[in-house]
Amino acid sequence: LGYPISGPSMLYIDNQSALAVAKNPEHHGRMKHLDLRTDKMPADCMTKALAKGKVEIMVGSLGL
Repeated sequence: LGYPISGPSMLYIDNQSALAVAKNPEHHGRMKHLDLRTDKMPADCMTKALAKGKVEIMVGSLGL
């Protein structure tokens, strides 16, 4: 985009689970991971390389 990068971006979070893991990394292995399939996540058409047909369906479901 043409903007210089001076360093890592600061993230401000208020997620209690994320804060707990940051304070005690021992709990990291206990974190739940959701298996969300791409065909169930319409916003993936904006962040992933998908086949044209899937993009068209997802764009429609987003109302774009």
